[in-house]
Amino acid sequence: MFAKFADPTLPNHIAWPLGTLLCGSTVFWLDERMRRWFGLDDSSRIRALRTEVLQVALKGGDTAQLTAEFEALLAARHDAKTAVILARSGEAYTGGGYTIRRDRAAIQALREDGWITPESLQRRRPTPDLEDLEALLRELGAGAMVAVPRESPVPNLLVAIGVRRNEWPFTYPDVTRLLHTAELIDNILTRSRLTDQLALRARMEYLAMMSRGLAHDLKNLITPVSSFLVHTEGRAPVGSAEEEVHSAASRAIGVMTTYLREALFFSDRLTPRFAPVEPGGLLESTRSVAVERAARRRITLVAQSTCVGGLQADAVLLQRLLVNLVNNAIDASTPGGEVRLTAEGPVAGMVTLRVIDQGCGMDEATRARIFDPYFTTKEFGEEVRGFGLGLTISQRIAHLHHGRITVASRPGAGTTLSVDLPVDPTAVAATP
Repeated sequence: MFAKFADPTLPNHIAWPLGTLLCGSTVFWLDERMRRWFGLDDSSRIRALRTEVLQVALKGGDTAQLTAEFEALLAARHDAKTAVILARSGEAYTGGGYTIRRDRAAIQALREDGWITPESLQRRRPTPDLEDLEALLRELGAGAMVAVPRESPVPNLLVAIGVRRNEWPFTYPDVTRLLHTAELIDNILTRSRLTDQLALRARMEYLAMMSRGLAHDLKNLITPVSSFLVHTEGRAPVGSAEEEVHSAASRAIGVMTTYLREALFFSDRLTPRFAPVEPGGLLESTRSVAVERAARRRITLVAQSTCVGGLQADAVLLQRLLVNLVNNAIDASTPGGEVRLTAEGPVAGMVTLRVIDQGCGMDEATRARIFDPYFTTKEFGEEVRGFGLGLTISQRIAHLHHGRITVASRPGAGTTLSVDLPVDPTAVAATP
């Protein structure tokens, strides 16, 4: 009609399509303009959210801190109570206290489209894979879930957003924004993980260099003193001041020798000797090594394993790792307390070893530094005074097994140290 009025000479079969085209174009133009005027343009929303993600990244922090901040941002911007970012770790996705196997049927179904909502599932014909995906959404309490990179055979991240506070469903534009944002978060977290690994490697290499120098110098200084003490043993009268000084010097040399052994651990380029290890036996051997120390402090040691099968590991290194953790737990416990050693799994190809105490716990500042070389809170008594290398050594052993150590602790509420180890570390090392 618009074309007919503009040019009455046009025939109807041309005027009508032309008028419809002009009117439609005008409507689309006005719609786009109004969306921009009122801030409803989807591309603007995507840019704004991506800008907020970049601002979080610019603040810095390790991967765990960034993940927590991204989760909070996603939940807030989607008006949801929760958001969970699950990162690929070997044969599973982990995050937010969840562990989801990579080969689970739900993950295979999610990969096909890269996203899902409970409402979109209702429009599809039920299959076993989709039923498992629906069950996964319920487990996570999710109103939307995406996998990135999209169409990747092995996604790096799964991002689940909780049900909205107003209980409105997620629309396709909502999911599109989430996908764009999740891809940016994936890039940032991938770079952050690489940075964390490089920082840890650099720290270990620096510690190795420093330890070699210290060990060489101290060994040269200790040797003549130690030899003198051995040759003069028993020469001073019993109960005399000379005997007391001699005993104190011998104890001091013993402490320094222990320090040398700890420092020299980092002087060698260790290569684990992987062999079948039974977790229950590993816990019992650790318990037998630490039981005397526990008895002196009147601490009960309990070892319990629910593992099915074994894992490939270096038993000597793992026992050293666990002994370090158990000794710390004993020292942090009050007389009459209990320290528990547990082994669970495998879940998604991972075995979890835990050392749990009921001791004094740690504040956030201490918890953030416990793996730093030479950081220690043991400043009392010769027996428990620390060099600050035990947990650093334990962390290195875990990384040599392609695993990790995490800590959960609160002041006055005890501490739990968890060691997650792959059943087959060589397979994890080869996983893309």
